[in-house]
Amino acid sequence: MVATVVVALVVFNPARRRLSALEEAAQRLGEGDLTARASQAGGDEIARVAAAFNRMGSELETRDAALRTSDALRRQMMADVSHELKTPLTAMRGYIETLRMPEIALDSERRDRYFETIDRETRRLERIVKDLLDLARYEHGGVVLQRRLFDIERLFENVAGRHEREAQTKAVAIRIHVDPLADQVGADPDRIEQAIENLVANALRHTPSGGTITLSATQADGMATLSVSDSGGGIAPEHLPHVFERFYKVDAARAAESTGSGLGLSITKAIIERHGGTIRVTSQPGRTTFTVLLPQSSGI
Repeated sequence: MVATVVVALVVFNPARRRLSALEEAAQRLGEGDLTARASQAGGDEIARVAAAFNRMGSELETRDAALRTSDALRRQMMADVSHELKTPLTAMRGYIETLRMPEIALDSERRDRYFETIDRETRRLERIVKDLLDLARYEHGGVVLQRRLFDIERLFENVAGRHEREAQTKAVAIRIHVDPLADQVGADPDRIEQAIENLVANALRHTPSGGTITLSATQADGMATLSVSDSGGGIAPEHLPHVFERFYKVDAARAAESTGSGLGLSITKAIIERHGGTIRVTSQPGRTTFTVLLPQSSGI
């Protein structure tokens, strides 16, 4: 028992203090203090999240003048930080509090499960911070596009391959159809791959076992049309105008099970608009399609 108490104090007290400091820094940043930083000591998952958080804070501080030109956008960003980091931080602190209580006898299975939850929440925190930073960069012109002609079918295959194992586990088929006239697309391939990746990840989360996800590309009148369709349950009409809003939850129960940051579709929209393109969504029971229109740049 004494050994258990000592281990709990040595291991969990520092972690608890660092989580509290990270939570306080997130709160300060959410209140507009762009100098708020968290300690990166520890060399573990918490330190990794703190480092990502500090990078975001430094980026926001550097871009403060640009942010101030759109006060509403600045307030939105601060509110996002404060609100979205609070839930995983609180969950992590709760599990750590339980783990460090020697009077609570936890079997090894439950202890391992708690540690897995803490690890999952730290990874979620890191995703949220990274995606918030990405979104800020796209929305404020902090990303320089590297436009060139690239093979869209190969890009589709890269994205599909990344999700092959998960798709097989769910018994979901991923199909690719590329019009021969659309085999070459002029844009920033890395950014477009990020956008398609987000759309496919979203489709895979919402496609039932035995369903299909289709990636397609066509080209006409100087425009490339890329689409990602799934055979999921569809999106209700009242939700369609809001699907690209940051953290918007179409289905609260389904969103609670999601491992995403809640920013994927917002980032996708920002990427496409940064290219001068548009993205839209259509949906009915059994089929949802996200369609991207990209202008083919002259001079590539």
